[in-house]
Amino acid sequence: MTWVRQLQILVVIPCMLMAADEIAEVARREILTSYQQSLDALRRGDADAAMRMDTSDWVSITVGQKPRTRQEMEPLIRRDIAGLKPPPDWNVLWKPDYERNGTSSGIQIYEVKLDGNSAVVLCLVGSSRPEMVGGAQRTVWLGSHVRDTWIKTSAGWQRRMHEKLTVNERMIDGRPVSK
Repeated sequence: MTWVRQLQILVVIPCMLMAADEIAEVARREILTSYQQSLDALRRGDADAAMRMDTSDWVSITVGQKPRTRQEMEPLIRRDIAGLKPPPDWNVLWKPDYERNGTSSGIQIYEVKLDGNSAVVLCLVGSSRPEMVGGAQRTVWLGSHVRDTWIKTSAGWQRRMHEKLTVNERMIDGRPVSK
């Protein structure tokens, strides 16, 4: 291989990696925005806007329960929309490494794995609050670990599968509590 070809490779590969990083960053921002728009729609009681982030074949899976399709869940969401309002302090944020950086209230996304036109999002969904634990002020979180699968569609990124991996999990300062 000539030195010119080696130089071309040394220039092209980093540019390709930077382009891939930029694509992943754009996808992450678009997915976070979609989550936030859904939370905002729930606050307004707008079921249509809240479900816009989900595909028509969306499925919800909760550990220990049977999977539920959008067709099963949609009438329940519409009926119960008034009671589905998230707490006022809930937002969507990108906060990787919750064990070191702590937990927040709302949807705390800590990992997005992009693979072409699909993405797997790992997040915490729950509330954090200060609490006295063992005589010291600590941050206590209660909620669920979630794995969501997203696909890129002509309408943008949409969630295809929602998996609650834990239910009513409790963490103190970002670390699981033994039961």
